[in-house]
Amino acid sequence: MTTWLGKIIGAICGFLLFGPLGLILGIFIGHFFDKSLSQTNQHNAQSQQVFFRTTFLVMGHIAKLDGRVSEAEIQTARNIMQKMGLNETLKKQAMEYFQQGKQPDFDLNAALTELSQASHRNKVLLRMFLEIQLQAALADGGLTPSKQNVLQIICQRLGFAPVNFGFFEDIFNFQRQYQQYNQQSYRQPPPRSSLRLEDAYELLGAPSTATDVEIKRAYRRQMSQHHPDKLVSKGLPEEMIKLATEKTQNIKAAYEQICAARGIN
Repeated sequence: MTTWLGKIIGAICGFLLFGPLGLILGIFIGHFFDKSLSQTNQHNAQSQQVFFRTTFLVMGHIAKLDGRVSEAEIQTARNIMQKMGLNETLKKQAMEYFQQGKQPDFDLNAALTELSQASHRNKVLLRMFLEIQLQAALADGGLTPSKQNVLQIICQRLGFAPVNFGFFEDIFNFQRQYQQYNQQSYRQPPPRSSLRLEDAYELLGAPSTATDVEIKRAYRRQMSQHHPDKLVSKGLPEEMIKLATEKTQNIKAAYEQICAARGIN
């Protein structure tokens, strides 16, 4: 039905406006619309496939850096699959990619180049990929020098400045605590205080010297850029919408903490 939508709308509009000749012209114009839409959908599907594959390839590569893949690292990969709501077929595929990434002949640079090209170097999308890898790397509770080195290489290949590991550790700890809060049967107040104010500003992408108006503008910009539907249209696999939603929850929590500190209503 989708491949005929443009022709149908074009035919109706053309006929209503210009009669029989308009109907023919409308079908002709609608054909090009349908063709463009089909190509866009095909490109998005390819981008999503590359993102999915590279995520688990690189995750396996990082897990193997210290010689032995720990149970915590395997469990982290499973947790990410669980968050994504993967069915058994996709879980099996993800684990196959994870195993491939562990192999000595895995080409990290080639995988990152393919990802960067498939995502059209979209910074929000690539940053989400980086954050997933950081989360996997922190599975054992800390970052070894070899993991830090590879993560910095990933940053460089994807066009990011050297990463602030301390910032991401704080964010992930906050995220875990927030998830634990959501799982409690008797809920205590959410742990917003565990997110440092300087981290909240960095997460919002605004300096602490920004005005209240600039803070609100930065919040709206971050929420717009990280909207799950928008990320999916840029190449994020639909299975990763839950991860994108977690990101928006963190941004919202950061904004609320800054507002509380500034007395913004």
